[in-house]
Amino acid sequence: MTSVTVIGGGLAGMTAAWTIRRLGVPVRLLEAAPELGGMAGSRVIDNRVEDHGVHIFPAWYGNALRLVEELGIVDNLRECDNFYQLMPSEFPTFRTFRSLFTLRDFVKDIRSGVTPAADRLLFYYGLIDLLAQRYEGHDESFHDFLHSRWYLTDTAIADIEHLFVASSAAESRASSAAAFRGSIAAFSGQPGRIRMPKGDLHTWFIGPFRRRLEADGVEVRTGVELLEASVAGDRLDTITVCDGDTVIEEVNGHLVLAIPHGRLSRLGPAVTGALRPSHGVNELRSRPLGALHVYLRRRLPGLPDEHIRLVGSRHAITLIDVGQVWEGHRTTLLNCVVGRVARLAELSEAEAVKVLVEELMGYLPVLTWDDIEHVCYQPHFAEPFFAPGPGSDQYRPVSSTALANLHIAGDFCAAPPGVAGMEGAVRSGLAAAESVRRALRPDAPRVRIRDIGTVNPSAARGLRVALAPVAAAVRLLARRPRGRGAAATAEHDLGGQP
Repeated sequence: MTSVTVIGGGLAGMTAAWTIRRLGVPVRLLEAAPELGGMAGSRVIDNRVEDHGVHIFPAWYGNALRLVEELGIVDNLRECDNFYQLMPSEFPTFRTFRSLFTLRDFVKDIRSGVTPAADRLLFYYGLIDLLAQRYEGHDESFHDFLHSRWYLTDTAIADIEHLFVASSAAESRASSAAAFRGSIAAFSGQPGRIRMPKGDLHTWFIGPFRRRLEADGVEVRTGVELLEASVAGDRLDTITVCDGDTVIEEVNGHLVLAIPHGRLSRLGPAVTGALRPSHGVNELRSRPLGALHVYLRRRLPGLPDEHIRLVGSRHAITLIDVGQVWEGHRTTLLNCVVGRVARLAELSEAEAVKVLVEELMGYLPVLTWDDIEHVCYQPHFAEPFFAPGPGSDQYRPVSSTALANLHIAGDFCAAPPGVAGMEGAVRSGLAAAESVRRALRPDAPRVRIRDIGTVNPSAARGLRVALAPVAAAVRLLARRPRGRGAAATAEHDLGGQP
């Protein structure tokens, strides 16, 4: 029987290998790193297992959550009810935002939010306005969308942009408004509790996944790097791999390339020209999203055990004290995501850690240097995350290619707007498996790919029109003129370039 080689052992490659093997096709999985998982995995640093950052499974991650069910590891995730926001100088008082949002929660958020009530109302009207947009065949930056809205105050814009940067890998100027609309629509169209692993992702997700792959007969090899690929006619002809020795292999079966788009581009025009769209992958960009893990010698009092957003944080820090919920921890462990890690690119690791820890201390006055036992800083400058930029959807490749035996997977692949990260990786692995099925097992049932929940733009447009008089009245009450100087100051505070 024709076999399949999957190159790239991240979540996309693992999903492709898992799904193809379930079709009854022999599969081997090759990964350059010592462990599987890619950016969804972990690595051992200073004898500690460190995740690449904080990972969440929103309710709309339908394909990722179904995979968790198939693997039999649902109990490895815990549900989260709240999202907390901490203002400077307010510790230990946190503003609460529930993951299951009701009208009562909305009113509570307006009354006790991190910004004045009028600006908070305009914040929500802005989200309704975004959901009302039809980005079909065109796009704009999220920054341009926000700054073209007549009703938004500088305070409301700053709140929306900071929330966005804190949860993504890019500033609003470099991010797609259509993509952000898609993610907001997914959260709105399929609400539910967010789930998180009960410990590091390797132990609770990637490790069990690998064991299931191997138990199902997938040959897994790590430490094998793809160097080159050659094309002959309408087929991928050879691959050159290195596992200590360099070996040129003929491609007799099918190949799934589940590697980052930058590495895919480096394979050259013979490969990228076979993608659909041709050479589009060369136009895609990734950006670093930093992780800072701070191990303390004691349990820090006053911290909740769920997500905390540091409002106004210069480096867009969000964090979780996973020491309260991960097994084997008796003291605080702050897992922090650094949204604006690019600002620290010119600093040494020690200097960057000092800046970030001092910022944490500004929000958590009970934290001192004496409390800190160990710090792990991962800026990911060499391993950036894919972040959809304005107009990038037209360049994202589909799973099938012009080469009869080549298929593509990765979170950068074509997907509904807003889908990236773990859901994008899993979805692309399923799409690659479906492409293989069509070629090798056309008699087998189609690979099932779940659609994401969404919001009809027409419905949002009707609500936007109905609420427009309210927005106009609230805008007048806010009394914050969008002056040139004020706008420039707000953009400078957000890291923009006015």
